[in-house]
Amino acid sequence: MKKFSSVALALVTAFGVVYGFSSSADKTAYALSGNTSQIFSAAADFNHTQGERQWYYQSLTGSVYTDLVYNADNKRWQPSNGAYPWVSKNQLQPSENADSVLKWVSPGKGTIAITGEVSRSSELGDGIVVTVLKDSKMLWKNTLTLVKGYAPKSVGSVPVEKGTAIYFIVNRRNTSVGDNALWSPTIEFKSDAPVATPTPTPTPTATPIAKPTTVTPSPTPTAAPTATPTPTSTPTPTPTATPAATATPTPANAGIDVTSCGAIADDGKDDYAAFAACATKAKTQGKLVTVPAGNFTLGKILTLDGVSLSGAGMDKTTLISTDPQNGSIDIKGDGVKLTGIKHTYATTVARGNGANEKNSITVRSATNFVIDGVYVYKSSTAGILVTYEAKGGRISNNVVDSTGADGIHMTNGSSDIVVEGNLVKGVGDDTIAVVSYDEPAVHNITIRNNDVGYGSKARGISVVGGKDVLIEGNAVKDTQMAGIYIACEGSYNTANVNNVTVKGNTVDHTGIQEPQNHPNVLVYASTGVIDNVTFTNNIIKNAAHRGIGVWGDGQIKDVYFTGNTLINDKGANTTFKNGTIHLLDNIGF
Repeated sequence: MKKFSSVALALVTAFGVVYGFSSSADKTAYALSGNTSQIFSAAADFNHTQGERQWYYQSLTGSVYTDLVYNADNKRWQPSNGAYPWVSKNQLQPSENADSVLKWVSPGKGTIAITGEVSRSSELGDGIVVTVLKDSKMLWKNTLTLVKGYAPKSVGSVPVEKGTAIYFIVNRRNTSVGDNALWSPTIEFKSDAPVATPTPTPTPTATPIAKPTTVTPSPTPTAAPTATPTPTSTPTPTPTATPAATATPTPANAGIDVTSCGAIADDGKDDYAAFAACATKAKTQGKLVTVPAGNFTLGKILTLDGVSLSGAGMDKTTLISTDPQNGSIDIKGDGVKLTGIKHTYATTVARGNGANEKNSITVRSATNFVIDGVYVYKSSTAGILVTYEAKGGRISNNVVDSTGADGIHMTNGSSDIVVEGNLVKGVGDDTIAVVSYDEPAVHNITIRNNDVGYGSKARGISVVGGKDVLIEGNAVKDTQMAGIYIACEGSYNTANVNNVTVKGNTVDHTGIQEPQNHPNVLVYASTGVIDNVTFTNNIIKNAAHRGIGVWGDGQIKDVYFTGNTLINDKGANTTFKNGTIHLLDNIGF
């Protein structure tokens, strides 16, 4: 294991909200009402099409900008006749004779704020020159000779017109040695006036052959440090769930009420046939299904295929599944929104084979879906499971409580998903999990501002195989195993891990269960490769057994810890047995 205490970390910019549009119509602009803001993230929006989400990838020779060509093998933009310069999701590499350029074009009139630090990725060479231009006007320029992050200055309120171009340019200094830049800017655009945009026509995602869903077990840590006395058990607090605001009433002509299809609230009879008929009718008419306040009973799996369902609020509308083996609400197709309900099971069964039919909500190959303001209470397996290459979703402002397996679980190649503002408590496995059993790996996932744990039986937030994952601003408390867990597990042949950013989280009193004795934070590889894992500005405290661990028999490459605070009085503060560990400005390590 190598350990460098003076190597700086290039801070990776937080992903923006990803909506998962894939139509070429998205290249033009985004519909924005007056004084509305939109986030454009170079990392989250990175695409193989020029102009997608307003981003372009170019080279600059003299004063001439030239579009680069996407190389699918390298997953970056580069010249058709050579390897340099190039632009990838979060890196720019100039050549001897040309600069690398990331360009963003404003969709309308307004102001922008630019965030995201830039850093050299290597100490080699004599440095790089980085520039931000507005059309031809210089906004910021700096020469980087140190391996540390620099934030552009005076770019917090820049006026733009429709078509204004913002250029992020990287040039060599004197030599071209070691001139790779880590740069993933984010632009917040605030519109002064509505911007027209064509309605995109999404391309449906083909439904792949179903794969069995297997829940990832926790590893048995290898060669743990000398055991410390078992701490006095801390009572598990029961947080008070703050329900999402009651859904805004839907105009009568916008939805079809399930009661018009024969559903009757609070009578204890099966309403499945009415719900199914209403869903079919609503899809045919291009409307959504609305559900008034009250309790409704479902005797079978309810499938929402390209049709949305909205209740009166998670505290008012309850759907009760009576078959513990077949009670999932399945989401398929494009653009489905599930909002304003509580879903529960009358009874549950053992988790057993973890069948998806026993989940509370199962997202199957859906695109551009939204699950917001939903209370998931009890299920035999997962609370919300996203699978079969689902893409472009938002899971926000939900409560997930007392499930038999993971609270929120993303697997089987799913991508471009934001999980934000959820409360997950008392679940039977991990609270929020990214798991890749094979390729394609789950990727482009943002897990932000969630409150999780509270007696959950395994890990807090986990990435077990996956890439390009941001874990930011979450609170993880009182989980049986590690609060944050990054891993490759040989027993399930999971995919490798690459480019995971863990930023601004609080991990408090996790790893409670014995004899596993997990640390608050664990990076673990029993096989495979883990690389480019970054921990920045996290508070890691009150571990039940020990603070931070990095170990396993697999290949662990670069793991960065920068600006973290560790408050630990149980066991070892850090246990680094594998990997190249980079430490900078941490407290308590």
